[in-house]
Amino acid sequence: MSEKDFQAHEIRDQIHIDYKYTLGGQSKFFIDLKNDKKLQGTRCKKCGKVWMPPRIACSECFEDTEWIELPHTGEIMVSTIVWYTTSDFIQKVPYAVAFIKLDNADTGMLQGVFSENLVPSKIRKGQKVKAVFKKEGERKGKMTDFFFVPENEYENWISKPEYEGGE
Repeated sequence: MSEKDFQAHEIRDQIHIDYKYTLGGQSKFFIDLKNDKKLQGTRCKKCGKVWMPPRIACSECFEDTEWIELPHTGEIMVSTIVWYTTSDFIQKVPYAVAFIKLDNADTGMLQGVFSENLVPSKIRKGQKVKAVFKKEGERKGKMTDFFFVPENEYENWISKPEYEGGE
């Protein structure tokens, strides 16, 4: 049969799946985020590199790591503005995503960055940012439980009824 003679047969259906997955060795990060608004990284027991997001083993020397609490402040390493998104953030469009290097960490984490007046000059390399959290009871232990804002907008964001500060 030649390619032009091929006809695909499709059957339309819906599949509903209840699924639960474990976050394994990373569970502490999500539990502490949900319960205490802590941003936990890990430090290699051998070379001392601080990983954020946390790793159970160092990707440089493959040794075990230990949990350490990191500050809620950092700076943007690289960013872009988002115009299309999932339902969790659709009301926030446009917003930015950025690799954020938390103070005292050696690596960056990808996370949302929101601003009252989103302009590229506010979401740029070197911009200082601070974490804002969903209110207690609203956090689920997911990455969408927090986001970053430019430091000079922090007080405005945490004064909103749906958010709160961390440190």
